[in-house]
Amino acid sequence: MQPNTDRIGQSRSFIEEARRAQIVTAAVETIAEVGYRRASMGRIGARAGISRGLISYHFAGKSELISQVITTVYSDAAAFMTPMIDAETTPARQLRAYIGSNLEYIRAYPARMVAIVEILTSGGLVDLPDADPAEFDRQMLLPLEQLFSEGQKAGEFRDFDVTVMARIVRSAIDLVPTALSRDPDLDIDRYLREITTAIDHATRPVPGAAEQA
Repeated sequence: MQPNTDRIGQSRSFIEEARRAQIVTAAVETIAEVGYRRASMGRIGARAGISRGLISYHFAGKSELISQVITTVYSDAAAFMTPMIDAETTPARQLRAYIGSNLEYIRAYPARMVAIVEILTSGGLVDLPDADPAEFDRQMLLPLEQLFSEGQKAGEFRDFDVTVMARIVRSAIDLVPTALSRDPDLDIDRYLREITTAIDHATRPVPGAAEQA
């Protein structure tokens, strides 16, 4: 009786993907706990309960592993947030959903977001051979810039520089994981209310501005 090579190949692929996911999770938790620079492959392996050599079998080095961490977290965050944003029908409501879904993702996966902020603020992108920090930054701001432009055309937002406002929103959101790393009992609901209110006041049309123009 000949073995089913297709089934064996599928089994190996499943096992390898599961092992890679385990390593990525261990990397996230290690970075969130000790920081990007101190998260050595040895420490990540110890948290995953595997040898450093086994990590090297699945990832060529730390840079490839960190790249996969970034890809995994942002892909998962987009899948989490997009339905909430798309469910809204106006730019103003979509902006509130963007902020709210970001903070809900932080609430659901705090270690992931703490790790991402730690990677970005510690120069982790510079360590990745194929990464372009400027392009990464542009892609992070683009959805908000487009949302603000649409809202301005619809008269829902006042006239402002969409790139500057996008940076303000991202900065406000990205401060939450840092605060959470210092205080695990952080009141995320309070942050959500205050950030949403502040951005609403910053973007809403100024009464009488159209007549004055």
